[in-house]
Amino acid sequence: MNKDTIMSDFVPGIIAGTINAIVCIVSAMALAALLFTGPLASFLSQGIGILLLGTIIFAVFSALTATYPLILIAPQDIPIAILALMAATVAAGVGSELDAEHAYQFVFVAIGLSSILVGLFFYFLGRFKLGKLVRYIPFPVVGGFLAGTGWLIVKFSFMMMTDLNPGLADVGILFESTFIFEWFPGLIFAVTLLVVTRYFSHYLLTPGILFGSILLFYIIMFGLGFSFTDMEQNGYLLGPFPGGGFFPGLPFKYVPLFRWDLFFIHLPAIATMMVLNAVSVLFNYSGLELIVKRDFDLDKELRLTGYSNILAGMVGTPAGYMTLSETSMSYNLGARSRLPSIVVAVISMVTLVFGADVLSIFPKVILGGLLLNLGLEFMVEWLFDTWKRLHKTDYAVIVLILIVIGSVGFLEGIVLGLLMSIILFVINYSKVEVIKYELSGKTFSSNVERSNHLKEILQDHGDEIYILPLQGFIFFGTANRLLMQVQSRQEDQNLGELKYLVFDFRNVTGLDSSAINSFNKLKILAENCRFHILFCGLNDEMEAQLYVEGIVAEKSLIVRIFQDLDHGLEWCEQHILHRVLPKDDGLERKNKKGSFQHRFSQIADFFEIKNCPSGTIMIKQGEDPGGITFIESGKITVELETDTGKKIRLKTLGPGTVVGEVSLYLGSSASASVITDTDCQVFFLSKESFKKMNLEAPDKTVELHTFIVELLSERLSGSNATIQALMR
Repeated sequence: MNKDTIMSDFVPGIIAGTINAIVCIVSAMALAALLFTGPLASFLSQGIGILLLGTIIFAVFSALTATYPLILIAPQDIPIAILALMAATVAAGVGSELDAEHAYQFVFVAIGLSSILVGLFFYFLGRFKLGKLVRYIPFPVVGGFLAGTGWLIVKFSFMMMTDLNPGLADVGILFESTFIFEWFPGLIFAVTLLVVTRYFSHYLLTPGILFGSILLFYIIMFGLGFSFTDMEQNGYLLGPFPGGGFFPGLPFKYVPLFRWDLFFIHLPAIATMMVLNAVSVLFNYSGLELIVKRDFDLDKELRLTGYSNILAGMVGTPAGYMTLSETSMSYNLGARSRLPSIVVAVISMVTLVFGADVLSIFPKVILGGLLLNLGLEFMVEWLFDTWKRLHKTDYAVIVLILIVIGSVGFLEGIVLGLLMSIILFVINYSKVEVIKYELSGKTFSSNVERSNHLKEILQDHGDEIYILPLQGFIFFGTANRLLMQVQSRQEDQNLGELKYLVFDFRNVTGLDSSAINSFNKLKILAENCRFHILFCGLNDEMEAQLYVEGIVAEKSLIVRIFQDLDHGLEWCEQHILHRVLPKDDGLERKNKKGSFQHRFSQIADFFEIKNCPSGTIMIKQGEDPGGITFIESGKITVELETDTGKKIRLKTLGPGTVVGEVSLYLGSSASASVITDTDCQVFFLSKESFKKMNLEAPDKTVELHTFIVELLSERLSGSNATIQALMR
């Protein structure tokens, strides 16, 4: 590694770590003040120590185990807010049940126990691979989360610079002369940094602007006659901080006297903390993926976060997880190593042991400007940069989440965003065509190959069969359109009477109750208009739904279920043939016109007559058929066995049809097996007899070749008709 590369990583790492350490220390003091108020206020210094100790543990753990170098885990505001409610409840009992000392001891141990519970919850989420659930969170919701995070960072930056927490109604206070000079320089610094870093890139750029701004701050303030003490007393610097060290000791000595009854009362609140923390963790990592442009193993991150919280809980510190703002700041400052986490741990350790006086020299407006810059980065990226990249409805979701987060609350904004995304998804998904194709018996048939005469009959009656291959999830947004489609076909007089409505569910993932209601209406329509409904390719769950709702009955003549579309169409075709040719002997008589003996009597001497019982394997997949076989009587099935062992029916053949012709002419092995379904009589022409026939009676074989060509042409013509129907 050359010197320039080391410096390009070392300098931003030191700066990012120092700034993040200051933010973490200031946050520790603010969060401790939230926990230790009222009767517990006298223990504020111990509270600061508890938060700082947690910061150190999380930072060291991040530096040692983080899957991405810049990830920084730190105590977070969500668990602190819930713990503050617990602390306030306990503090309210001071004087009656507990004194202040015992209340502090209870809170100290309760903080650690809650962190251990949170850590176990994180671990089991990762252990059972539930982190992937965040992948189902819509992109606009993540964008709104990041934009809302940016707004909260902007708001926090103004709070840091002015010590005010104004709402939207009284934002005008910020423009009073008393406060405008406290935040306006920070705004100038933030905007300058934002604009410059968007157009220029160098690892010394941000550090140079930062140190130049600090130097300019002191030059101006000293020029205006302010001394260091004046700046500190007027709130222009981060100090003053409490003097001395903050180390609070460990909570183990307080466990024997711990009030478990009080702790169990607050378990519902701790459970809420677990869920909110899990959502926040997953959102933070999802947001970080977009910032650093790489994917994380969320299950592994959950487990690591769980380990860190269990470790932190053992010493009584609050729960924490990856902090998106500080991690993003390190990334924006150009750091790419674990150095920022190490610096955070070192500075926090020094502060814990010796106090925070050294941080007092940092200008509050500069730190606020850095946070403001980070917040503006988030908001510019998700409000400005995404304007042209996203659909306007998705963009509206981002804006809506931002508004709700800013005006109501963080969790409310996320929940509303999820609801909006669900609504938009339902609306958009309902526009997806649930009917994959529209086919009829003329353009699509079963894999049963019949004689030309029977094919003509089925072709003449093909429009009686209406085939609808379905796809996706059928719910209230699509089921009614399916019903309307069938009604439209039923009323179309140009296509003739509908007698068979065939649904193929092979590509359907599921049905909801509204879809079941639509199929009930279809059943009523079928009963009134006297047509059959065939459900093909249902999975077990969908079939059970139809039975439970009464759409399918054991002895139903209207609604039938078949294992696949092929067998369903075979039933329709057989039904048509038996209706047109009522007697079986009449059907056989028509078939004999296309029999082998009737058509090829002149070359019959070259063929071997075979009688094959039902279940005979005439041709085995992968082997040489040895010749060509003509079916004189009976029925056979051509069956393909896949690599997984599944058997698929390719064709069912009857009298007047042929198998093995492709292998004979190409000299290849059989691509599928041929099995007799009934007792069959066949005429077999071996390869040797075929060669002999070509040599001894070439003029007599022309008719056979012509027949094979006609057969293959018919199959190709049928395939073309099906392809054309599928492409409509």
